[in-house]
Amino acid sequence: MRRTTRALSCLLAASTFLCAVPSAAPRAAARGSAARASVGVPPAGVQQAGDAVGEREQGRALLHRGKAGEALVHLERALKAFQQAGDKSGEASTRDLMGELYERQGRYDIALQNYNAAYDLYAALALGESRQGQLAGALSTQENAYNANLMLAKIGQMHYRRGDADAARSAFGRMRVTRPETDQLKAAKNAKSGTESKVSKARGLGSGLRGVFGGKPSTSTPSATVGVVSDISSDVKGPFNAYRETVIYTTYELGMGRVEYLKGNLDEAKKHFQNVLDATVGGLPLVGKLGQTRRYRTAARTSLGDVAFRKGQYAEAAKFYDAAAKGAREDNRLDLMWPAQRGTGKSLWSQAASEKDQKKAARLREESLTSYRQALDTIEAVREGSLRADEARTSFLATTEDVFKEASSALAEMALAGPSSAAPGTSNAPATTPPLEGQALAYAAEALSVIERGRARSLLDMLSESGAEITEGVPADLLRQKQENQKRQQEIAALMTGVNLGGEGPKKSLEELQAELDQLQNDYDSIENQIRSASPRYAALTASKPLTLEDIRQQVLDDDTALLEYTLGDERSYLFAVTRAGLTLSRLPGRAQIEQQAMAFRQQIIPATLRRSLTDLVSASAEPQRGLTLSGGGTAADPAAVSAYAGVANALYKTVIEPAAPLFKNSRLLVVADGALNYVPFQALVAAAPPAGADFSTLPYLLKTNDTLFAPSASVVAAIRQQRASSGDSNAGGMLIVADPVFNASDARARGAKTVAQQTDGEAARGLSFDSALADVSDSEKPNGAPAATGAQRGVLVRLAGTRTEAQQIAKFATAAGRKADVWLDLDASESNVEDRDLRQYHVLHFATHGLLNTQRPQFTGVVLSLVGNREGTDGFLRTDEVFNLRLGSPLVMLSACETGLGREARGEGVIGLTRAFMYAGAPTVGVSLWSVADKSTADLMADFYKNLLGGAGAQPSAALRTARLDMIAGKRYSAPFYWAPFVLVGDWR
Repeated sequence: MRRTTRALSCLLAASTFLCAVPSAAPRAAARGSAARASVGVPPAGVQQAGDAVGEREQGRALLHRGKAGEALVHLERALKAFQQAGDKSGEASTRDLMGELYERQGRYDIALQNYNAAYDLYAALALGESRQGQLAGALSTQENAYNANLMLAKIGQMHYRRGDADAARSAFGRMRVTRPETDQLKAAKNAKSGTESKVSKARGLGSGLRGVFGGKPSTSTPSATVGVVSDISSDVKGPFNAYRETVIYTTYELGMGRVEYLKGNLDEAKKHFQNVLDATVGGLPLVGKLGQTRRYRTAARTSLGDVAFRKGQYAEAAKFYDAAAKGAREDNRLDLMWPAQRGTGKSLWSQAASEKDQKKAARLREESLTSYRQALDTIEAVREGSLRADEARTSFLATTEDVFKEASSALAEMALAGPSSAAPGTSNAPATTPPLEGQALAYAAEALSVIERGRARSLLDMLSESGAEITEGVPADLLRQKQENQKRQQEIAALMTGVNLGGEGPKKSLEELQAELDQLQNDYDSIENQIRSASPRYAALTASKPLTLEDIRQQVLDDDTALLEYTLGDERSYLFAVTRAGLTLSRLPGRAQIEQQAMAFRQQIIPATLRRSLTDLVSASAEPQRGLTLSGGGTAADPAAVSAYAGVANALYKTVIEPAAPLFKNSRLLVVADGALNYVPFQALVAAAPPAGADFSTLPYLLKTNDTLFAPSASVVAAIRQQRASSGDSNAGGMLIVADPVFNASDARARGAKTVAQQTDGEAARGLSFDSALADVSDSEKPNGAPAATGAQRGVLVRLAGTRTEAQQIAKFATAAGRKADVWLDLDASESNVEDRDLRQYHVLHFATHGLLNTQRPQFTGVVLSLVGNREGTDGFLRTDEVFNLRLGSPLVMLSACETGLGREARGEGVIGLTRAFMYAGAPTVGVSLWSVADKSTADLMADFYKNLLGGAGAQPSAALRTARLDMIAGKRYSAPFYWAPFVLVGDWR
């Protein structure tokens, strides 16, 4: 049974402290209003603070539904109103939410600014209120001291995620925590404490807090200070305070342990992880049963196993992992089991490698595979979408990706060793195999299935990371139930461990809240199951069933097609080549070497000395062209450029294609890439060293012998075919071309549209995702967030005038072929039109505009439409999560001006996530450019493509594009791969 949902991001270690208590907000506002009234703040200020609370809560709700742009508008309003009303507590809680918002956007520097501002406010409040010398002041001080600690935890976690261990250690080190007394509730109940003694303690609290938050000498330790406050309030909110004290202490210890682990200080890391374990076991009969305590307890055991493993103490590591798995099982928390099961598999595999007794080594390897299988099954048992992408980063030292990578690697090594007598995982095992059979084939087939499962998991993690909400295909009543369920789970999480807004406290006990939470989680499971039953498309996305090897052969491949599926690992990578007749497996170099070769290849496609970056485009003042261009009209006549390109293109071919070449010969190639390979146009690889004097037109490109296209996974191809079959034959026959949008309000075409001053709040908030994507693609983001290019205007793109000609030319071909062609230009090339108008009538959708493939933060990949004149709620940047909620027929979608930062291929989900989104919306095939090419050559290539596609022969999209490419190469003027290679088709070739 699933025990965590995406809605419970508030209960995760880094995001445990991201929520405030919604139900307490009115009480907090009233309390703050009364305080302000006592110092003469006029009633208008009180009303303003009340409005601010509403804005803040609306912003919070939107943020947790993945609508960051809209959330920011409300949070900025709340912040301004709180500041004008002098409500420091409200200002701090809003800063906290803004920090979370920017953290989700990957804008870590801005997130840190907000978290630091929130900390300063809470620390000042705690110090100031401690001087009141009364019980009420002491309780308020405790709340603000707790909140200040939460902010420091978040600051530390932010630095940790950025890889800055020293800054993270400094932030965690500033926390003021005390080790919880395991019998403190009993002690509080039996203590002889009267009101006078409590007030006396409260009066003595000020000096301690001034030392904690003001940097002044103190006669009491931070632990003693916290203990005083806990004792004062024990009979008021004792259980909650005990729980919060445990959470804040274990957060500190876990954070410090992770920092020391990152620094390689394993003994120090072990001490901190052991402190977490000690604090979450023993005499905590109530607190120990609550969700976050259980997570930390299991995380501590798993992390102790990670420390032992890193020391090479594999047997001891296995014991810690086993204990963690057992504890999670006893707590009925499947969401905590998979890291421990993965650790057991890793430990047993490493033990086998050092075991001299071959029979014992074989047994250890089989036990390792069993543990990995259990971990994978656990991840699947925890409902799809419920494991947030940042969950492992915040609680465990492993990620779900590690499980899939390590399990498939172990299975692949078993398969490679099968045809020989070599031990699996050793250098004696062959690097590639003939077509496999028997047990070796079974291992390879299972490894391939694991990789397919990992593809589905990766996409869901990306969606969870962005907080994306899939609404298309979900019945309205079930969507409402799901949203209400998530909202209540967030409220409970906030009540239990979130930012403390004060007030009289929760009306329910911890036990009652935990019971309600458990019931909500069960209800959430039921709602999700109902949604999947009602929407096969939603089920295919969130609970996909990866294909077996035989399924791939029968449902995906044909006699003329071969599958090349890759998985890149730190030490080793693998290539699975599958046809209907056989399967071969090849061990490839580790990720770093392949990425280096891929980067060298891309750099030769357009050498740095001839490159024109997207940042240059942003600031261009004359004759702007689409995307990148080559100076001097190309490099076809430069023998040195041809030779340099052929060298790197052939080297990459030998690494990633040649091992499988005997199997596929002249077949069509369906490529399921991984990592940097997602940004490599395989058709431009060179299959052999060219003769002296060769030019770009005569190179032996893979394109000349094989048609190539990509897929997010083999299972996705089968799913979209099934989706097309279930929806019936589409009657759509028309074409829609969206081109030449308006990017700047100063553009003459924007006359009559809203001016900059009249822009909607949605447009004003566009920078959240748009600037982030633009900075990544243009390679301009620096540590301080400043653009690299002098004079570049962030958030403004140059007009792509050539796309207008491209659109008109394509429309002419469509009309000549008897197809209806609609062309949306200028302000009509808008997100509003794309989202609101019926697109199911179109058989082809062609977007000729900037597309940003964000490799650093793939959730913010998208298509740039008109940035001016949008309706409320749209900003002109059609992101991946928004594409998921389009409703298309079964069109071919072409994105002809996309761009990704050359040399920054960190992840593959940028291009794959965007294309998968269009597939979910209904498109079986998506064409996308991996870099944006000069207008004239692109217009020519697209014109030839559509001439082939719409001609009487009715060519398939992949064949039509291949013919257009070959014609461009033969024409010599644009024979350099830069011009014809960037366009790749993703999806079904049929």
